[in-house]
Amino acid sequence: MTVFWIAVALIFAIVEVGTVAVFAAFLSVGALAAAVAAFTGADPVVQAIVFAVASLLGIVVVRRPLLGYLRSRHTPEMLSGAASMIGQRAVVVDAIKGPHGRGHVRIAGEDWPALTRDGSPVAEGEAVTVVDIEGATLLVDVPRKGPSPPWSGEMGPLQSRQETSE
Repeated sequence: MTVFWIAVALIFAIVEVGTVAVFAAFLSVGALAAAVAAFTGADPVVQAIVFAVASLLGIVVVRRPLLGYLRSRHTPEMLSGAASMIGQRAVVVDAIKGPHGRGHVRIAGEDWPALTRDGSPVAEGEAVTVVDIEGATLLVDVPRKGPSPPWSGEMGPLQSRQETSE
């Protein structure tokens, strides 16, 4: 009977490797505990009870903290390529002429086709922020001009700072 429980443990271990759910691993541990019980001469009912208790204890008591620990060690995904440009500032090198008039922006030393999200034109040399990507075209927003709202904590352009200090 010991060989049976070891075979069951191996099957559950293979299933765990395939699913990575940290569930079948505890069934595998329970089967190993039942194999130890079989090796010591326990009858099949006791072996089944040992399997059930060891498996359930692992699933109920250990699985949740173990998953929390594994998630805490997971590092966030590194963005690369076009996805890493979202949120970055770029400079318009070829004017964006309107909703269908694609221009070009330079970001990270490369020129990319671009449209504004709201379809507004943008002159060459203006700074924009990349907000999305559609295919190989960057969607950009032009930072708004004028004083910042009072709740933003910013003073706005230099002229407004001088006016407020007088």
